[in-house]
Amino acid sequence: MPDLRIAVTGCGFIADLHVRAVQGSGLGRVVGVANHRLESARAFAAKHGIERVTDDWQTLVADAGVDAVIVATPNHLHAPQALAAISAGKAVLVEKPMAMNVAEGAQMVAAAKATEVELLVAHMWRYRAEVRALRARIEAGELGRVVRTHGYGVHAKWGPAGWFTDPALAGGGALIDMGIHAIDTARYLLGDPDAVRVRASIGTAFGDYAVDDDGIVLIDWSDGTRSVVESGWWEPRLGGLEADTELYGTAGYARIWPPEQPPAGYDHCALPMYAAQMDDFLRRVGPGGHTPPAGAPTAETGLTALGIVERAYASARDTA
Repeated sequence: MPDLRIAVTGCGFIADLHVRAVQGSGLGRVVGVANHRLESARAFAAKHGIERVTDDWQTLVADAGVDAVIVATPNHLHAPQALAAISAGKAVLVEKPMAMNVAEGAQMVAAAKATEVELLVAHMWRYRAEVRALRARIEAGELGRVVRTHGYGVHAKWGPAGWFTDPALAGGGALIDMGIHAIDTARYLLGDPDAVRVRASIGTAFGDYAVDDDGIVLIDWSDGTRSVVESGWWEPRLGGLEADTELYGTAGYARIWPPEQPPAGYDHCALPMYAAQMDDFLRRVGPGGHTPPAGAPTAETGLTALGIVERAYASARDTA
C-alpha cells in the first residue's frame, strides 16, 4: 500500500476526526490543509503536523503532489471543492450532505464516473460496530420481516450556530444536518431499499433562524417497510442517540443502543467508526483488490440520502 498524500479542506471538528483517522491508518499522510481563515488553518496544521497551509483550496486540491482530498467544509462548498478535485483526478471523501441539492450531487457522481476516481460520501454510521451488528441480526432473520423503524437525528438542549443556521450555506437545518444520518442508518439496516414515498412535517420552534429545527419524516420503502425519522435541535429530551434506530419486526423488536442515558464520559461520535471509514476509503484509492465491507457507503448512497431529504423538504412545503 503506497503512502497516499491527502489534502483536507476545512479545519473544524469533523476535519479533525478525519485527519486523526488518516494518521492512525498507516495508509497515508495529510500533506496540506486549506481554510478561508489562515489563522485557524495554521493552528490546525500545527496540532496535526501538517506542513502546507493555505487559504487557496483550488490550488491545493489540484496539486500534483496530492492523491486524495477530504472535503470537510460547510455544505455549500462540498460540490465545488469535490468537483475541482475530481477534475484534477483526485479521489474524494466528502462529508454529508454531499451537496446542497440532488442536482449538484448527481453532477458529482457523473464526474467521478467519467474520471474513474473514487467518490465516497461520509455516512460513517455504516461503519459503527453496533450498527453493523444489528444489520447482521436482521439479515439472519432474527426479527422476522421488519415492518417499521423509528430513527433519531436530534440534539437535545443544544444546537449549532454559524453557517449551520444559514440556508444559503447549509441548504437546510436539522433535517439535512442530523436527520440525514438517521435516514441513511435506517436504509442501511434494511439492506438499502429504495424510497417509494416520502412525506414530512418540518418546522422551526426553538431558535431565531431561517432553517428547520424540528421535523418528522415518513418513508415508505420498496421492501414494504415504513420508517419514521425525527430530526431536531434544542429538543427538550432525546428519544434516542444520534442515528439510533428502533426496528419492529414480525418476530421481535431491536434497537441499536439501549434507551437508558449513556454513562458519564461516553463518546457517541467516536473515532473508531471514522477510522474504519478512512481505512476503507484509502484501500479503495490504493492498488486494486480491496473489497469494501457489505453496505459500505458509495457516491450513490450519499445521493440517495440527499434525495430523500430533498423530497422531505418538498413534502413539508406542499402541505404547509
